[in-house]
Amino acid sequence: MKRTLCALLALFMIAACFVACGGEEGNNSSQADNSESVGTNDSSNVISGIVSDSSVGQIGEDNVIYADKLPEATDMGGREFNILQRWFGYGKPSIDFQGEVIWEDSEDGTMTNINLAKKKVLDEVQKNYNCTITGIMSTDTPGEIRTALNEDILGGTAEYDFCFESYFYYYAFVEDGLLVDLKDLGIDFSQPWWDQNAVEDLSICNELYYALGDINTYDNDGTFVLLFNKDLYSENGGNVQELYDMAKNGDWTFEEFKNIVTGFGHDANSDGTRDEFDVYGLLTETVCLYNHFLASGSKIVDKNANDEPIFDLPNGGGYAALTDAVNLYLNSNDVLVTDLPQYLDKYGGTGDGYYEPICNAFKEGRGLFLMCALIHLPFFRDMDDDYGFLPIPKYNAADDRYYHNMGAHTTSVLFVPVGENAKGEKGQQMGIILDALGAYSKDYLTPEYYEKQLKRSDAQDPDSADVLDIVFDSRVFDLGQVYGSKWNTTSMVEQLDTNIASRVEGQKDLIEMNIQITVNKVKANAAK
Repeated sequence: MKRTLCALLALFMIAACFVACGGEEGNNSSQADNSESVGTNDSSNVISGIVSDSSVGQIGEDNVIYADKLPEATDMGGREFNILQRWFGYGKPSIDFQGEVIWEDSEDGTMTNINLAKKKVLDEVQKNYNCTITGIMSTDTPGEIRTALNEDILGGTAEYDFCFESYFYYYAFVEDGLLVDLKDLGIDFSQPWWDQNAVEDLSICNELYYALGDINTYDNDGTFVLLFNKDLYSENGGNVQELYDMAKNGDWTFEEFKNIVTGFGHDANSDGTRDEFDVYGLLTETVCLYNHFLASGSKIVDKNANDEPIFDLPNGGGYAALTDAVNLYLNSNDVLVTDLPQYLDKYGGTGDGYYEPICNAFKEGRGLFLMCALIHLPFFRDMDDDYGFLPIPKYNAADDRYYHNMGAHTTSVLFVPVGENAKGEKGQQMGIILDALGAYSKDYLTPEYYEKQLKRSDAQDPDSADVLDIVFDSRVFDLGQVYGSKWNTTSMVEQLDTNIASRVEGQKDLIEMNIQITVNKVKANAAK
């Protein structure tokens, strides 16, 4: 997602034209499965996608119009494409989610520039391809949505053409042959509106069931970064610019990070008790241990030359990084881990409750670093202190890059259910529309979302904006996380226990058996 100076200058020109024309300015936790049992009476919200708005300008990266890279538009004969997606963040005040492709208007009827851009994308695609794109943003739990989609597929009703949901919940759909190999739809995944790292990393046995890119934004929102309180750091003798320089020069390592965190915490209210109301060097949760493991350049599951997954954790490449991270997290004087039992009991283990201790501490200026996904940025927009972005520190100083993780539970990927809508000519039409949505989104949506919202609004200074480029250019995807609930792999790297090698060895045979079961099923489905 690298952006250049030319693109930024072009965006400034667009913004000027926009104003002149009167345009409007405008839980990632191991407890995630528990949320499936928490229902809601409002099951879904149906949204129309037919729009007309001309206030959003068309511009792509490097002043390129990406829609021009598409083949000549195909007349779909008025076909309707129906989207199913979960309303990520529904009922969670710290998470702002407005939909992928389709959207949810605010209660007063006003629209953000991001949603105006989504309308423009749909307007262009629907007009040029003679189709209609509508959908549902469901407020049901992941389990309820999964069950409804499973019934829709098996019942042959083919109500939904494509979906945006978290891949973490859909391993059984892959094994049971309920998802389409997206490459069979004729999608050109070499195009820049598709995330190339995801295309390479998410395939399994040369089948690609999940994809992401400019067509969606919540994959980016779910990407982990390190927030830091610039005011608090300066008040304690730190040099903010030196942190940024280390990050941009590739010198931001776990050792540097640990040294800053260690010794920073103190009893803020002098009550003799270390709790969530004190000051900490790091605010985090146990699932973030995986971020440190990944930052060593390791993966839980790698792939062989045949694109088959292999359990790589026993090779030990990330053991040292994970051990050091666990030891740091066990330092209760300097590190506040929000999903410890005492906080789960007090604040609740589902929804946003378990996250409250660290979110409040950071917002109130009582935490130097907060490791979290970008989905939480809206919660800090009225924060008094200034904060900035840093990469997740890499473990090995000699590495020439950083490594970043997209949370598995609460971020969106695109997938297509099997059925008549994805077969033959209809399937090829589906691929054409998904490519078109990706290209037009890169022209209209990405400049509004990435350049304006993330880099010029949420990023409070140019250095943080530069860090975002580093973060998104260095994302990797680990099949051990994608299929973690089936293979029991993510639990290996999310426990506050340094006895890692013994724990892995005890589960190795079972994990490898589960991986092989998935491989066999994927190959059998592909052979049908």
